[in-house]
Amino acid sequence: MRDTLGVTAHRGGLIAESQVLTVGVVSAIARPGGVELDLIARRPRSLPAVAAAARRLLPAYDEGLDLRVGWLGAGDHALWEYPSRTSSDGYEYRSVVDLPPLFDRMSMVLAWPEIGFPETVVDLPLPGRTAVERGTVSVWEAPARFTAPPPGLRHRLGEHPPDHPAIEAGRIVAGQQVLCRSDTAVVVLSRLTAVAGGVAMAVTTMADGDIDAFRYDHMGPSVAVVLGGEAVQLRPLYGESGGGDGHFESTAEFALARPAPDVLPLLITWPEAELPDAYVEVRLT
Repeated sequence: MRDTLGVTAHRGGLIAESQVLTVGVVSAIARPGGVELDLIARRPRSLPAVAAAARRLLPAYDEGLDLRVGWLGAGDHALWEYPSRTSSDGYEYRSVVDLPPLFDRMSMVLAWPEIGFPETVVDLPLPGRTAVERGTVSVWEAPARFTAPPPGLRHRLGEHPPDHPAIEAGRIVAGQQVLCRSDTAVVVLSRLTAVAGGVAMAVTTMADGDIDAFRYDHMGPSVAVVLGGEAVQLRPLYGESGGGDGHFESTAEFALARPAPDVLPLLITWPEAELPDAYVEVRLT
């Protein structure tokens, strides 16, 4: 987890569609040190053989088993980046790509010629340098508007979530923000995306302390939606955690119904991190 909140550079959505591949932006976060792109590419589960696409920007010797991502530099020269994180099930390919500092506009390049996906240039507007510098703040210093939970809440475990929505086809309706924090632990909303009639929420955490004190069967804090006097604990779609040397980090993704009105009331509990229970309302835009 990065320890700074950045500026939302793209609110998500599909940016390339073809017979053999779709590509969408899960999120794009701009910081003074660079742009972090989270992308998902999907291949159809049944597709006849397609001829390889022509190459113009990719080097002739380049051979790859997944999507390549880069941007156009001076003279429309393509500069390619290896992803910092990847995952795949053979049909869905997720990659996080760290680009250098880019401001105002970027010409992103996508290519996967081996499966017939042609080199594609997508022009994306980006925030300016001044906006990025002003909007980047440490998670330990960013505003945190949590309060004590409402009294008398009833607690129950929610239903298992539905299948994972295609978050790359949705739109971000709430950006990065601190949900709650103590001197040694912080819980951050990384992204809230409206998709398929509901919302998908990503939550990341950091905490100091002995990692053995944290439960390995739980991806950080418990996250519940507060509805009608009830705190309904969300079951994560997936999550991961790790750490060492007195430090713990986790990330988890949730799917839930879109709140009406557009305010999502959350209860965060994390006794393992000695974090006081916190109530926070996230406003959708």
